[in-house]
Amino acid sequence: MYLIKNVFFVLVISCIFTANCTAESIAQEYIGSNACESCHQEEHQQWQSSDHHNAMQTPNSTSVLGDFSNKTVEFHNIKTRFFTKDDSYFVETTNKQGERQTFPVIYTFGFDPLQQYILDTGNGHMQAFNIAWDARPKESGGQHWYHLQPDESINNEHPFFWQRHFQNWNSRCAECHTTGFEKNYQIETNSFATQFAEATVGCESCHGPAAKHQSQAENGKFDSNKGFSSALAHPPVFGFAKNDPIANLISGGNQQFMQQCADCHSRRLPIEDKTQVDKNTSDYHNLNSLSLISPDLYFDDGQILDEVFVVGSFLQSKMAEAGVTCSNCHNPHTGKLKFSGNQTCTQCHSVNTYDTPEHHHHKSDEQGAQCVNCHMPERTYMQVDDRRDHSFVLPNAEVSARINSPNACLSCHQQQDLTWVDKQLKSWLGNDSELGAVKNSKTSPTAPHWTQIHLLSGQQQIKFAQQQLPNTSGLVGGKLLQIINQQPSQESVNVALQQLNSDDPLLRRAALDVLRLLPPNQAYQYLSPLLQDPVKSVRFHATSILTPWLSQLPKSMLPELAEALDEYKSVLMLTADFPTSQLTLAQLSLAQGDTVVAQKHFEQAQTIAPNMPSVTLAFADYWRIMGEPQKELALLQRAVEIHSDFADVLHQYGLYWVRNKDYNKATNWLVKASELGDAQPYYAYVAATALDSIQRTNDAVNLLLQANKRWPKQTNLLYSLALYSDKSNNQNAMKTALAELRWLMPDNPQVQQWVLKSNLAH
Repeated sequence: MYLIKNVFFVLVISCIFTANCTAESIAQEYIGSNACESCHQEEHQQWQSSDHHNAMQTPNSTSVLGDFSNKTVEFHNIKTRFFTKDDSYFVETTNKQGERQTFPVIYTFGFDPLQQYILDTGNGHMQAFNIAWDARPKESGGQHWYHLQPDESINNEHPFFWQRHFQNWNSRCAECHTTGFEKNYQIETNSFATQFAEATVGCESCHGPAAKHQSQAENGKFDSNKGFSSALAHPPVFGFAKNDPIANLISGGNQQFMQQCADCHSRRLPIEDKTQVDKNTSDYHNLNSLSLISPDLYFDDGQILDEVFVVGSFLQSKMAEAGVTCSNCHNPHTGKLKFSGNQTCTQCHSVNTYDTPEHHHHKSDEQGAQCVNCHMPERTYMQVDDRRDHSFVLPNAEVSARINSPNACLSCHQQQDLTWVDKQLKSWLGNDSELGAVKNSKTSPTAPHWTQIHLLSGQQQIKFAQQQLPNTSGLVGGKLLQIINQQPSQESVNVALQQLNSDDPLLRRAALDVLRLLPPNQAYQYLSPLLQDPVKSVRFHATSILTPWLSQLPKSMLPELAEALDEYKSVLMLTADFPTSQLTLAQLSLAQGDTVVAQKHFEQAQTIAPNMPSVTLAFADYWRIMGEPQKELALLQRAVEIHSDFADVLHQYGLYWVRNKDYNKATNWLVKASELGDAQPYYAYVAATALDSIQRTNDAVNLLLQANKRWPKQTNLLYSLALYSDKSNNQNAMKTALAELRWLMPDNPQVQQWVLKSNLAH
């Protein structure tokens, strides 16, 4: 098993594979995990068995798990050979120029349940190869090579090709797989001079640089923090009060453990240069902008959808609210659970109340008797990596049916459906029980779970949100604001505006999003104070909302915005190696009227990710704004050629032909876009509008009927379906539309008129 022997060796290795490496600052602060072993043998031994220790290793016969015995595989019509030579490991495959090339393996990347390999491609770029080794036992389906994107049609031009930005280790992986990381992106040459103190997640990743601690230990004299920036926090302690089946916090409440873990175990945008601050003493929200509960990352009941890395899920939970931290359940050195089975949960949830058939309604030896299978359902990522939801969900068949979210019961009872689940739950709780209710350990009544909002309609939703907001987490509160403003009213907007003064920065950020619904001059009155918010992530979000309005605000206001805009730019430059940051900088320059600088940012985005659809489409739109339709068309045609299976591309190409008044051609592309797997409900709405505009209303109705099956309960789709059903006198389609619109828009005059007309017809 590979361990770095000393800092000098690490720095030499780092310099070999990066350009212009100078690492005196790292050498002065970091000592490497091996230096900790002599005094902390037990902790060091535990760490060696952890995922953290195996996050990255130099390749050798122990660390490499994949078959490099001259093994050739083929994916996407590209042949790849894995082999060794002189005890080194190599991959021969196709490069981004479409030519065969052999690349050295620099590091292993992970080990369970899969292992990837980091390849050196020159100019400081390290790439995470996207053919991975399935490290599971053979009897579990493992021990073979597989492609991480099996369903994409990938060639060397595709953005998911292994040598493109999506697989770049420097930008997307290294910060959380190394210790003492410094990215050092060189924008002029699109190169990296990345350096780090240790090529894995070592002791100092969590505890901070230890040179001062080591010096004090050698001298036998510690300061109050033992040479670190802050004292080591003790895990919170919980205890049971008499007749209370749920333990409560007794002592040790702190955020240090969460702070240390959350920096990597969260879906976030870094907004601070972490080489210049102490992560352990800085507030998370001043270092990162945590992703909220958005439809691309979470289901509408908060369950995990995309890879969100735990913290955004956990912060929704009652456990987080009660003060539970990662270390209450996980050993911080092994990363593994402290106890097996339900014992982890019964630390705080009484065995006699919760670990009984009366609670879980299963035999004790069944999977359904395990707390995690009901309250922490698994979702599989990277095809083999099962990860548990940490929001501690309550299975609710009614909510799952309403919003099309997973239901934990069906993970085991796969032959059943939600109707069966609903019947079972009601037989346990009683028909009059409110499903999804949360037991309050201090009082006998139950409080409705926040996801119950999905079972309510307009005005009821607003009232429910108002009741929930004072007693829920910032993430959940933000989701409630999002839900009640899907069909905004003055009352729903006012509820959001009140949260601009919340103590929770996540709730303030979520409330800011509602300002997009207001005219800029009015919205600015509410937004302006948050440009000076004490929390950096709130200021950053406020400025991001402000920037599209710059051209509409009086020029006299611009001087007072200078400080906010300067900070916003500096944050974006921290991720200047991200094409998305370059696009955002380009849009900011456009808003400020500087088309020359805007074009440079668009060009830099293209340099970083030449065929990334969002980059190509944004640059094409820039040429539209500049009145250069031929340049716009050239980029769009290139995008269609490479990305014929990307809905965004076909949709924007269709809109090009709308603007050029070729409506039949436009409709063809808009309909194609709406039918692709990555389409959005809005694309179906636009495609139906286009069909109706060329007198194909019946086709519009049929498209919307199919879209409604794919995206149920979408107000715009249903309203359009009703509109075109009325126009074409299609009573069956109208019946389908009104079945939901009666519930979603009960106070809408047009809906009421359609309902009356439909009733008279029957």
